[in-house]
Amino acid sequence: MFDDDLFEEWLDKKTKAIFSKLGEEPISSDEMILLVLKAQTNHFEHLDKDLRTEMASLNKELREEMILLRRDMDKRFEQVDKRFEILTSRIDHFMVWSFGTTLTVGGLVIAAIKFLP
Repeated sequence: MFDDDLFEEWLDKKTKAIFSKLGEEPISSDEMILLVLKAQTNHFEHLDKDLRTEMASLNKELREEMILLRRDMDKRFEQVDKRFEILTSRIDHFMVWSFGTTLTVGGLVIAAIKFLP
């Protein structure tokens, strides 16, 4: 819609001309408006640079925090995995013990039925 470079060049030429006659003759209201416009564009340019710098540093900080969070999550998941392994091991041992107990009791019952009149 509007070429920023063309506008900047035009505004620079106009403000330089105004600055060159600043001490020699009074400036008009239109010329004052141009000087204010130039000051605002400079201000916006500095704000834009500061904002971009701040956004880049925030982006970097957020990436670093995300990496730390991922590491923390990985550690916690590893701890949960270890707990599940321990629990699975206990259940396996209980099942072996339960199966052995069931066979022993079953054998004793069968033996008692066979050998007792």
